Amino acid sequence: MTHCRRELLHAQWEILLDDDFLEAYKHGIIIECLDGIKRRFYPRILTYSADYPEKFVVLFLFAYPP
Repeated sequence: MTHCRRELLHAQWEILLDDDFLEAYKHGIIIECLDGIKRRFYPRILTYSADYPEKFVVLFLFAYPP
């Protein structure tokens, strides 16, 4: 089962990290904003990784803000 999960994860990353995305990641995408100025944006993929106690603390802080 672990091997299947690994293969699935790698297949998903292969789809996400295609040549178009890698080109945009390296050189950016020029987009004309609403104010008429062209700006270069660099797409990024962010991940959140934590063990169970850290996730519980984050969930608790969102549920019961100080």
